[in-house]
Amino acid sequence: MTILINPTSRIRAIRLREDLRQIADLIELCFSHNIDPEGQEYIRHIRQTANNFSGLILDNTTPEKSTLPFHGYVWVEDDQIIGNITLIPLRSKEKGSYFVANVAVHPNYRGRGIGKQLTERAIRHVREHQGNQVYLQVREDNEIAIQIYRNLGFEEFSRRTMWVFRPSSQTVDKLPSVIKVAGREKEDWSQQKLWLDVLYPRELHWNLPIRMGKMEPTFSNWLTRLMFAEFQRSWSVRKESKLIGAVTLDHGNETHDYCWLATSPIWEDEVIRNVFPVIARKMLFPKRLAVNYPAGRARSSFEGVGMRELNTLLWMKYKISTLSESVTV
Repeated sequence: MTILINPTSRIRAIRLREDLRQIADLIELCFSHNIDPEGQEYIRHIRQTANNFSGLILDNTTPEKSTLPFHGYVWVEDDQIIGNITLIPLRSKEKGSYFVANVAVHPNYRGRGIGKQLTERAIRHVREHQGNQVYLQVREDNEIAIQIYRNLGFEEFSRRTMWVFRPSSQTVDKLPSVIKVAGREKEDWSQQKLWLDVLYPRELHWNLPIRMGKMEPTFSNWLTRLMFAEFQRSWSVRKESKLIGAVTLDHGNETHDYCWLATSPIWEDEVIRNVFPVIARKMLFPKRLAVNYPAGRARSSFEGVGMRELNTLLWMKYKISTLSESVTV
């Protein structure tokens, strides 16, 4: 009788004190060809944590007990980490939900099902901790990974494109006389919020730096921004006096200033082509401008105002079954 070694025996929980440097190297190796500034910051944060706080890190912590976003599982061969999955509980944002931040497998070891088995282990972890769903994001052009996730039971629920401002030498057409871009009026907020609720559904908020409540034109929000030196500006776009769109610019992080675009499919092209040249002229660092928007919409208009696609991500979700797992004896 042939005895097969269980491949999951090579999977173990991350030991923060000893694994972080190898994990950082692995993530950088796997994603170096398309890593964005936020990804580079994530890797830097892992290395900084490994260098500065290794003496304070406990190996027996779990994703549920730690604030560090580096927990999960690794695949080890010959004392080397050649696969990693990072699992983050969403806690207060989405109770009972977890986010798979990355699945990385060393290029020399791909094609062996390591990523699939790591993902299965993460799902089992969520089930063991009474979680109800697992989220992940995957690049639209990563067809192999997409098929693996679909085979495991993940379902796509959204597809989003990140646009960033990269001005060219091309000239932008002058605004038509019927289009007016000006500072947002207080009474525009109710319509702006309706549009925002459609374009940025609540199920996406856990991984978008959108602060809907902070956009409302109230005295308390104005006072908070003044006290904490928070930057935010809003514009309205009108066509023959009719409100057709609004944009709120918010300082998101160290790499991007997010433009939260609010409009309808009927007017989005007109709004994009007219409001972003105005915003770019008024900003000191226009290259920081970024827009997260439903994929496949208004592509020619974004490109026409000097934006380029940074990435397009599929947002996928796995629902944990409430039925007991079958046990094979």
